[in-house]
Amino acid sequence: MAPIPSVLRIPGFRRFWLASLASNCGSWLQIVASGWLILKLTGSPAAVGALALVARGPAFLLSTFGGQLADRCDRRAIGIWTFALQGVAAAAMAVMSALGVLGVWVIYVLSFALGVGFALGLPAVLAIVPALVPAERLSQAVALNAAGINVARFAGPAIGGGLFAWLGATWCFAVNATSFLALIGVLSRAGLREHGTRGGGVAMRSALSVARHDPGIRRLLLGMTGFAAFASPIQELAPVVAHRLGAGPGGLGILLGAMGGGALAGAWLLERLHARGLRRGTALPLATMVFGIGMAGLAAAPVLAAGVAAMAFCGAFWIWLFIATNTAVQLRAPPSMVGRMLGLYQLAVIGPIALGSLGAGILADLVGIRASLAACAAVLVAAGAWGLLNPVPEIDAGPAPDPVGAPASRRPG
Repeated sequence: MAPIPSVLRIPGFRRFWLASLASNCGSWLQIVASGWLILKLTGSPAAVGALALVARGPAFLLSTFGGQLADRCDRRAIGIWTFALQGVAAAAMAVMSALGVLGVWVIYVLSFALGVGFALGLPAVLAIVPALVPAERLSQAVALNAAGINVARFAGPAIGGGLFAWLGATWCFAVNATSFLALIGVLSRAGLREHGTRGGGVAMRSALSVARHDPGIRRLLLGMTGFAAFASPIQELAPVVAHRLGAGPGGLGILLGAMGGGALAGAWLLERLHARGLRRGTALPLATMVFGIGMAGLAAAPVLAAGVAAMAFCGAFWIWLFIATNTAVQLRAPPSMVGRMLGLYQLAVIGPIALGSLGAGILADLVGIRASLAACAAVLVAAGAWGLLNPVPEIDAGPAPDPVGAPASRRPG
């Protein structure tokens, strides 16, 4: 039997991790149900891409503000209130679905409300992780947190597809609304240790200046922006892919679950390769290039089984980007602005997902989903190859200089 990761022996982090797992599973039920409903109501890949835009769109306006909140305010309170907002929006969707009045625009509006809560709360929630564990366990905690997200990515879609086919969308939305209660309960009782230096007096422009001038942070954020824009269509347009392969909601759940299963395997592999000396600055462009190859395989898949295999392959390298970038941003960020850098990281993830999925959906309306995915895959392969040929050593260095003069003690990575 595999040993329990040592960071899970810390009670506060263990409770937070389990509650996050439950909530993330609930979110995947929501994603499966709302995406499939939009496709069936409109028959348009662009409409499915637009759902990603309205759900992720709040990140354009609120991610950097959420990062400032995380550095200046009580992170636990931010988490509680933003999870409550998301729970209320999901509950409203369940009620309106039960009443039979859940049309396309209602789904868009309530998905936007969920996105507002997510965008405001994510930097604070990510910044809570270092406050739950000792500094020497941060890298393991971040990796395990990402692995938990992908356990949910594996289980949530499969459960969502089955629940949707068995009981309908109402139950998917209701379970998601209930799942937020677990995180609210854990955060209300959590005891957080101080970590780093709060940067309440540091303007956001200082964080933007660091991100612009520091080679490591700049490459991390730009690399994630490009990857999120061109890789996200395989997830956000999965209902369209499933429909092309002749699958229903259950097949959609299998496709997304396969991606999550591949991500679990990828997280395990990355942890071991990192322990053996693989640097994040190398892992990131390598994963971008190999992911692109897998995405091309998905575009060419003739049957559901081939699509499932391609999604699993892509999932393994998708998680490399998110684990390695998230960890590297936290380890490279000056201590006074970890929350702000995580807000910029969130912006680099969610904004491009929204625009990339909408653009790929519009392209799929014009030339078909296979050609749309193939075009995105070609861009990723080229970007990954360029990154391998142009490495940035600062990605694997210690914290960047702190503009407010806080000591930049080296954090383990």
